[in-house]
Amino acid sequence: MRGRASALSRRGALAGLGAAPFVRARAATMPTLTVCGFHGPFQKAFQAAVIAPFLRLHPGVAVVYRPIMNSAQLLALLRLERAAPRIDVAIADISISILATAEQLLAPLSDGEVPNRAAIPDWGRGRNFNGLAFSRDNLALVYDSRVIPAAPESWMDLGRPALVDQVCMPVEDTRGVALLPVLTRMAGGDYRASIDPGLALMRRFAPNVASWNAQPDLYTLLLAQTAALGVGWNGRGQMIGRANPGTIRAVIPREGSVAQINTINLAAGSAHAALGATFIDHALSVETQAAFARMAFYGPTNAQVVLPESLSDGIFGGPAVAAREMHLDWTFISAHYGNWIRRIQREVISA
Repeated sequence: MRGRASALSRRGALAGLGAAPFVRARAATMPTLTVCGFHGPFQKAFQAAVIAPFLRLHPGVAVVYRPIMNSAQLLALLRLERAAPRIDVAIADISISILATAEQLLAPLSDGEVPNRAAIPDWGRGRNFNGLAFSRDNLALVYDSRVIPAAPESWMDLGRPALVDQVCMPVEDTRGVALLPVLTRMAGGDYRASIDPGLALMRRFAPNVASWNAQPDLYTLLLAQTAALGVGWNGRGQMIGRANPGTIRAVIPREGSVAQINTINLAAGSAHAALGATFIDHALSVETQAAFARMAFYGPTNAQVVLPESLSDGIFGGPAVAAREMHLDWTFISAHYGNWIRRIQREVISA
């Protein structure tokens, strides 16, 4: 895991400090809650579905959304600000939540502080992380339907001969770490024993790869028709595709995918801990969770939320996809994350 954060420069972490636009102008004397979360379409949906309703319910406070590129940047910021946190509430993938909890960067949350905690299933309020599951997503193939009219059906399509120099594989983060267990299973292995089979399959795709980089992001490259196919996230692919009809789409391959969990966390040492817990409770409410699912195509974690079948199928891919979904041991993944990233860099990207 150390390698995951070390890929971020101190300069990159500091660059995020200034990226904190106010959601609504408020008097400087009002309590200001800083929420750190993913940039782009996630931010837009989060502001509309979570923050705006919270401000209507709590007119005496202000909320700042501080966008980050990924969870690794969040971890770097939490470490950098350990002595004087400027982040109150943080969104992160579960592997980072586990690591940040171990480093005492995140505060525990009780049912008394967050009543909606009781509606989160056991997998979303684990003993090894202090945060709570906020949303679920699936690793997906995201493609340009203008170039590939028929939806790709397999992860092996990343190596399709017709797509030389048209594939984007930003796999030096959670996407690569989540893809490795899927590829390893496809090759007949078990990621807990060895990821060698998955790395071997990933190397087979390398001749098609035009970009391994996280920036410009996959979705930008697809919209610009600089790439035709890539490894991304179902929710973001669907959000961007809906905003740009007839362009990009997301699909879960027939071999299955990985259920990825985003957590919402209270930073240890937050100067607004009580307000932060209130905000987290709001984010986990039935109404907020349903609204975010409708806007962002991320699955809710509150067990009381009931989604229409059409929306549920768009988020989770339907019963057939769910049956093939991998539920990873995120504690194991967290412990091996940094080493896996280094192996991807050394044995796939630089090979």
